[in-house]
Amino acid sequence: MTSPILRARNLHKSFGNNEVLKGIDLDVAPSEVVAILGPSGSGKSTFLRCINRLEHIDKGFIEVDGEQIGYQLKNGKLVALPNAAIARQRGKMGMVFQSFNLFPHMTVLQNVIEAPVGVHRVNKAEAIETARELIAKVGLSEKLNAYPGQLSGGQQQRVAIARALAIKPKILLFDEPTSALDPELVGEVLATMRDLASQGLTMIVVTHEIGFAREAADRVVFMDGGYVIEQGKPEDVLVKPQHARTQAFLSRFI
Repeated sequence: MTSPILRARNLHKSFGNNEVLKGIDLDVAPSEVVAILGPSGSGKSTFLRCINRLEHIDKGFIEVDGEQIGYQLKNGKLVALPNAAIARQRGKMGMVFQSFNLFPHMTVLQNVIEAPVGVHRVNKAEAIETARELIAKVGLSEKLNAYPGQLSGGQQQRVAIARALAIKPKILLFDEPTSALDPELVGEVLATMRDLASQGLTMIVVTHEIGFAREAADRVVFMDGGYVIEQGKPEDVLVKPQHARTQAFLSRFI
């Protein structure tokens, strides 16, 4: 049996008195596409941010590609890793946010090569060659020298996807990547994501796009109240959910 590329065990996270994650267990296999659904406040985005160490966890652990994220074991105790080591670990994970987070003063090409060259010390010529290929993959070759302000929201999000791919991550994390887009622009971003899924990339996608979950995901995970309530194949969870909370949530989309 293939070892998981990601393992989360007994994951807890609180903000003050608000316990957001209450013991999340989840494995993701290499090349698997996992769609995470759930109402606002269920802990979906917090879970993603814990995976790439944008948030500290209070209890439990996360492993990516066999390496514990954020901590190492010393003398029988977990000790937080220094920032440089965490930055290296983040190189295993590409993340696409709700807001595009592009540098407005940089062109499309400059945005995509920034992390490989500036953080991961990739040769600039090599980074440019890879960036051109990725920008072509998301259908924006003609926008290489455009600035973010000259692009539509959908185009900016596709640049953000190319940027996430540029570090050659083991796993791609998407945090509601279409929620900031006008409805007519959602389709172009989802099409890009479907294409990536068909290429065998490992993806965890927090989304409210039921159609994407049905068509592109290998597994659907439903979260509510800081717990994983139900998970399984899309045709099972989306068509015949077993838990009352999943049923109530999905009834809004029927």
